[in-house]
Amino acid sequence: MSNFIMSMNENKLSTLEKLINKKLSRRELLETSGRSAVLFAAGAVFPIRFFEIFKPAPDKNLSPYGVPFKPVLPSTEDKFILPEGFDYTVIRKWGDKISAKEDFGFNNDFAGYISIDHLSGGNSSDDGLLLINHEYPSPLFINNYSDEDFRNGKIKTPEEVEKEKKSVGICIIRVKKANGKWLFAEDEKYNRRIDATTPVKLSGKASGTPEMKLMEFAAGTLANCSGGITPWGTLLSGEENFQDYFSAEHEWEYRWNDTDKDFIIEHYGWVVEVDPFDKNSVPKKRTSLGRFRHENVAVGISDKGKAIAYMGDDKVNECVYKFISKNRYDPDNRSNNMDILDEGDLYAADFINNKWQLIDFEKRDELKKAFVSQADVLVNCDKAAKLAGGTECNRPEDIEINPFDKSVFVSFTNNSKKDDYFGSIVRIIEKNNDPESMDFEWEVFAKGGADTGFSCPDNLTFDNDGNLWVLCDISTGKLNKNEYAPFKNNSLFMIPTTGPDKGKAFLFATGPVESEMCGGTFTPDGSAMFLSVQHPGEGSLTYDNPTSRWPSGGGDIPRPAVIAITGFKK
Repeated sequence: MSNFIMSMNENKLSTLEKLINKKLSRRELLETSGRSAVLFAAGAVFPIRFFEIFKPAPDKNLSPYGVPFKPVLPSTEDKFILPEGFDYTVIRKWGDKISAKEDFGFNNDFAGYISIDHLSGGNSSDDGLLLINHEYPSPLFINNYSDEDFRNGKIKTPEEVEKEKKSVGICIIRVKKANGKWLFAEDEKYNRRIDATTPVKLSGKASGTPEMKLMEFAAGTLANCSGGITPWGTLLSGEENFQDYFSAEHEWEYRWNDTDKDFIIEHYGWVVEVDPFDKNSVPKKRTSLGRFRHENVAVGISDKGKAIAYMGDDKVNECVYKFISKNRYDPDNRSNNMDILDEGDLYAADFINNKWQLIDFEKRDELKKAFVSQADVLVNCDKAAKLAGGTECNRPEDIEINPFDKSVFVSFTNNSKKDDYFGSIVRIIEKNNDPESMDFEWEVFAKGGADTGFSCPDNLTFDNDGNLWVLCDISTGKLNKNEYAPFKNNSLFMIPTTGPDKGKAFLFATGPVESEMCGGTFTPDGSAMFLSVQHPGEGSLTYDNPTSRWPSGGGDIPRPAVIAITGFKK
């Protein structure tokens, strides 16, 4: 990569919040800012419009708007709170066994469900596999290694580094429903862990290139944030904040280089594909999808049979991406699809001109001036995308495809550097409803803030009625403070996508202290939701006096866990 990129005038790069503001009417902006000013004034309370969603319902099973639950109130309690008629079960938590020799990992994020009979064309909602990402370790709760130890330069032992490496990555477990309750199932055929020590194949256009140090295997996977499940029944796991493990000063955030001197940073920041039905299969990093801070991957199939993958780069002022496979998806031969993401074209979203901009070294003169090869482009994809015309965005996180109309929903969590504190959700409509199209339209589906009740949208999922479920992520250091104080603990909202309540957020659940809810996914019949409760008590300074005791309570430390929520009507 040349210094050409560094000389670009960043002031010429348009950012998404400017475009969003243009989409919204002046009246909407004035109303929102007015409510926010009143709300955040000293001693202020929520505006009347916000509290309308909490009015007592005449039917205990319905909200005033006909939503099938009575919304809960924001909370600061160290509890997982649900509406009346709903319950949850902890499936696995940090420290639990998943097999004879393997433990459930730390800070679980994505939680995807796939029916156990998927390969035979089945759609079981009583028996399946949970595909779970473990994003990052907690040195405090894993090794009693505090922030003070880090500041003082305390050296970690090989045993401590190994424990943290084993805590991240991917987890596959079998779950079954018995007597209406979801339970972990011991099954050595499927249950397994893939962590930061597992050999992972580098696959696609960057594999074996000089940019990858001529190597075809990486030492494990880490920073596994959200993900997706492909139509051919595999897990896609996004490696997000890989930079936390290594810096320009050759100092890992987690000090793993106290004992590991061979870390190759270019081997991280990719999408990892895993076959959950074959325990002996080798995970693969799909380098043709680009290297950046991957949140998730949403895969659909076009009318012509191409695999379409939508992705976001979870960092301020970064881009939204689309990949179109070269080869066609084969619904009758799974093996023909297993490497379909290795060949194809990668694009960045241009929200100014409503076009997808190709990121291809051979076909874009702008890229030839800054890079030496397509592998170089892929390794430095965030910079190449903007050079090709991609629009800077406000932390594009989860992207999901509406199963009813194929429109694409993108959560932009926030960008405090550009005074976007509460984020928004944007809906993309491809031209002619064709995901292979190079043109699209877009709308602001919902904007976070005091008047809507939600803030910092992150993970998204759809239920069988087309409602959008939004899991929010106000960062731990900002929870219950300043402009974020009224929202209290991180929460889960349901937002209808059609009808009179389109775009209105209804509060379904609040998490325990300093936690984030992630990766919500429904069973095929819609009767249960699996989700991750990540980093409860993350702000704790000492092992013995944590800020949360969830889920076990008593004198236990806080433990990230994946849970099953029941009470939904089929």
